[in-house]
Amino acid sequence: MAITKLLDTVHKGKASGDHVLNRKVILNTCEGPAIRDQKQGCPQRSCSGPALWNLVANEILQEIWPINTSIQAFADDFVLVSHAPTRVQLESQINESIAKFSTWTSKTQLQISAEKTNYLLISKLVRGPTIRWQGERIKRAHAIKYLRIYIDEKMNRNTHLKAQPTRTTQLYHNLLKIAGKSWGVPLNHRRTLFKTVTERVLAHGAVAWCLEPTVRIARKLSTIQCPFLLAISGAYRTTSTAALQVILGIPPLHRQLQREARGAALFRLRLPLSTNVSDIVPSETEEKATGWSAHLSEHLSPTQISLDDGGNINTGLKIYTDGSKTEKGVGAAFCVLTDVNITHRWSTRLSVRNTEGRGGLVVRSRPRDRRVAGSKPDSTKDPPCMGPVAR
Repeated sequence: MAITKLLDTVHKGKASGDHVLNRKVILNTCEGPAIRDQKQGCPQRSCSGPALWNLVANEILQEIWPINTSIQAFADDFVLVSHAPTRVQLESQINESIAKFSTWTSKTQLQISAEKTNYLLISKLVRGPTIRWQGERIKRAHAIKYLRIYIDEKMNRNTHLKAQPTRTTQLYHNLLKIAGKSWGVPLNHRRTLFKTVTERVLAHGAVAWCLEPTVRIARKLSTIQCPFLLAISGAYRTTSTAALQVILGIPPLHRQLQREARGAALFRLRLPLSTNVSDIVPSETEEKATGWSAHLSEHLSPTQISLDDGGNINTGLKIYTDGSKTEKGVGAAFCVLTDVNITHRWSTRLSVRNTEGRGGLVVRSRPRDRRVAGSKPDSTKDPPCMGPVAR
């Protein structure tokens, strides 16, 4: 199998309509604004930029490719993947696909960076296929980086693992600037920084490389995690990593990444896991709902909600409740009316830590038997039955 990575498509002309015509670049200089005509490039960092690029790239993504060949794109980076039993057939499929891609770039006046384009061969073949882009030979790489994931020719994830310490070293030094052994941010804040920053960086694409971590991966991730645990706890360097994980309540890094990888594989990619891990069938799991299928206002009926004005009803028993929040705290009150006479009223003030919603919940639970035990009319004290419920 060969993976050809085509990098950095640069717009050099008109692609769809006239969206690159009559464009100018204005630079503010000490002598005043300098205006230059802009004839190359795609509109960048604009609301319409992604939509315009999708209109251009959608054409090549919908092309019919040779057998066992597919294309994948993310932003302006394209990847061609092809599989064949022999080197000659693989070379033919890739070159045919590149010729079709080259025709599209010429049609849309796009330019591919040949210096950054390379291919990866995942095979036991010693000699790889000869792949050319517009007469220039594409270099073979032992590993390629796509979407921050390193894919090597042996598929053993060694290249990706070697790159992880480089990514986390800067994060570790930044943590040391604000967290010393006897000074700096509190321990719980250090732990939060590790969980929300460092761990998120390492968890990127875990489903592709940490679904079934080997002993080597576990050992490498433990080496990466150890300095952070020492910086969080302020312990001696001789303290074992396992002890720090137990004390701080932070699980081993390879277990945490494996847990997230399995969840992504099962519920997002719909890939089955081994039977000794989980017997959940991906097709039987519930999918997350997206958007609204119908608006609630379209399904109202008289049995669900009354649209009549009830403000003039003056007979029978009526209970009015209210919970509100002011600068002095949260208040809750209710009153009971029999016909037009107020037979009971009650109010209280909750703790400042409560919210208006809690005040409403408290007062709705009070008008049982039209009187609360231990309360007095217009009392501002908490009745005994409230206890810690409202606090």
